[in-house]
Amino acid sequence: MTVTIAYMGIPGSNSEQAARDFAAEMGWEDYDLLPRVDSRGVIRSMDEEGADYGVVAVANINAGPVIETREALEGRDDIEFVKSFWVPIHHCVFVRDGCTGVRHIASHIQALLQTAGNLERLYPGTDRIEIEDTAIAARYLAEDRLSDDTAVVCRRNAGEMFGLRMVHENIEDRSDNMTEFHLLHKRRFG
Repeated sequence: MTVTIAYMGIPGSNSEQAARDFAAEMGWEDYDLLPRVDSRGVIRSMDEEGADYGVVAVANINAGPVIETREALEGRDDIEFVKSFWVPIHHCVFVRDGCTGVRHIASHIQALLQTAGNLERLYPGTDRIEIEDTAIAARYLAEDRLSDDTAVVCRRNAGEMFGLRMVHENIEDRSDNMTEFHLLHKRRFG
């Protein structure tokens, strides 16, 4: 039987990697990953689409709690915690080919917080643009939905997947940067 796992983000996100890690940890060889952008989308997928499990980020050692997850789970006594683990998180800065200067940096709020010191050192005075997911930021840049003078912060595989050019690697403020992810299951009554 195929196990369905909804996760925050899209392919190339840290949550996708966490979902794959959970599947391996649980011994699931036959599984489908359902990208659902944010924590609410993961819970909605479990509620309305019958996803067997959900994967959400809950906290980062540097940036603190993931507020969107806390809000999505508020008052939900039918969602069970199954397993948790910490995943090392490494961020890179990517631009489009031909970029001659960076005035904006786009990413998920958690990634922006985890890299704030290094971003200010590397790109002083640049604007920050919050995007719903790090990999979505990479996709938006690749699709010209962000201006040419925008850089994105994302995983290496996401930037490469969308054909962007990496200009900095491992820019997280802490070399031991990690995020805690939870594997969730909805109790079925009746």
